[in-house]
Amino acid sequence: MAVFAISRHRSDALLLTRDGISQLALPRLTAEELIERIDTFSEALYTTVTSTDRAERRAAQADMTGVLEWLWDTAAGPVLDALGHHRQPGPDAEWPRMWWAPGGLLGLLPVHAAGYHTDAADDPYRRTVLDRVVSSYTPSVRALRHARQRTREREQASAAGASRGLIVAMPTTPGLPEDGRLAHVGAEAAMLRRHLPDAVLLAEPEPDEPGTGPAPTEPNNSTTPTKAAVLSHLPAAPIAHFACHGASHPTDPSQSLLVLHDHESDPFTVGDLAPVRLDRAELAYLSACETAAIDTTELIDEAIHLTSAFQLAGFSHVVGTLWEIADRTAVTVADTFYTQLRTPSGALRTDRAAWALHQAVRGNRDGHDLPDGLDRTRTPFLWAGYLHAGA
Repeated sequence: MAVFAISRHRSDALLLTRDGISQLALPRLTAEELIERIDTFSEALYTTVTSTDRAERRAAQADMTGVLEWLWDTAAGPVLDALGHHRQPGPDAEWPRMWWAPGGLLGLLPVHAAGYHTDAADDPYRRTVLDRVVSSYTPSVRALRHARQRTREREQASAAGASRGLIVAMPTTPGLPEDGRLAHVGAEAAMLRRHLPDAVLLAEPEPDEPGTGPAPTEPNNSTTPTKAAVLSHLPAAPIAHFACHGASHPTDPSQSLLVLHDHESDPFTVGDLAPVRLDRAELAYLSACETAAIDTTELIDEAIHLTSAFQLAGFSHVVGTLWEIADRTAVTVADTFYTQLRTPSGALRTDRAAWALHQAVRGNRDGHDLPDGLDRTRTPFLWAGYLHAGA
């Protein structure tokens, strides 16, 4: 585990291993340059999402790639070298786990995606975090200990128990422009039903879905994804998967929310998880935008966002996102993730969550070229935003 401490005076990482605690100086990781790199990364994200000019988007992705390389040189690379993770594990070796507690401003960048992703794919010494360790995040050492204790108490989830999950799908959202259309959420929900056949499905009907008619205007249907319906099903759900819009509050992280049917009248925020008793909670997959993002630097050290809230509420494993994710990509990543959750015998194991997301993200990064000819290794917007938090 690496806990970062960055200031105007110096930067260090505390390395926590089974053998004890050591300190690693990071002289190239200065607070001033970190702020500059965050600005560059944020501007590149904004351009990628908003621009329709192909050349601008290519340039923005090049900027993101440059920041990931800088992040390797100044932070992630020195840490992995100090811990002895110099190369990709062999084909039969178990991959080492790495927990990152970036703290402060460093948490605005994807440390788990740091590296030179354009290095040769068959290079065993490829300089990327993704090719050397399986990454997870934790807001603090105490939060990680809590998640591990919860995991030990539940032991290993059985296939039957884990399949009795909760799926929340919002292909459209009342009150958003153009009904908040997410064109591929229907496909994501159908895919999830194959992986979790016994799960409860709360789904907003699609207006053009045959036989459904318009989306309901009153939250009185037991399958309508309202806040009350979600909170009533969560205590019995080992796995909870949300495919919807998400929003990071710009000034109060506790008001960050998943956008459900009744978000205008009764929003489902981080704070709503606090009083819920989640004795069976194991895995929350937040297939929504910015569920692990903090937009206000004044509260950056508090690490309050939807991903950490689900972890602290009782979910031992949480999959979140740092920025707006591509709707079509979300289906592919989630499908690979749930496939990798299963053991060779077919049992679904939530304690494989970090490994499963690692495989899904690496597979997406190393996938086929995009339709416009871009190499995915040069398009980190599509895959670097996914992260695992917890045990």
